[in-house]
Amino acid sequence: MENEINMKTNGSNVWPYVIAGSAIGGALGYLFWTDSGRKIRRAMTNPDELADDLDGARNFIERKARMVTDHVHGIIGKAKQSIEEGQYTYREAGQQYRSRARQIEYKNTEVTSSVHRVVDNVNRTAVTIEQSVLDPICEMGALYRGIERGIRTLFGKAGTRTVHERTVQMGPVPIHRD
Repeated sequence: MENEINMKTNGSNVWPYVIAGSAIGGALGYLFWTDSGRKIRRAMTNPDELADDLDGARNFIERKARMVTDHVHGIIGKAKQSIEEGQYTYREAGQQYRSRARQIEYKNTEVTSSVHRVVDNVNRTAVTIEQSVLDPICEMGALYRGIERGIRTLFGKAGTRTVHERTVQMGPVPIHRD
């Protein structure tokens, strides 16, 4: 039982060494068995070549930086173009909306004008009917009553009435519009 506990304790203490050994083995394998590792070994053993590698690295970094910068500028250009296109579409939609609103306003004015013309025509027709038909009928009714009352008075059949009673009995007075 004690051996099992020691193995468990020893087993948990082994993992840091296993990880360190794996990292060291991987680094040595990289340095000795890859092309990039051989270049690094050669640069360390020949410091004169390291200067050439630094210039090459600087040139490489500059080229990559230019590529990234050009790519970023392209993205910014597309973004600007998208914004301009959106603004153009917004202005165009606003102009179409205003044009449509003016058309609706024109139609509204046209309908309102037509309604006013119809109302004016109906009003003129009503006045014409009143003047042509109703006024003469009212005048004939008043003339008939006047003649009737005159005849009654002449033959003595008219009663004594006040002026107000006579006015009420006569009915509506025709309205003349000149």
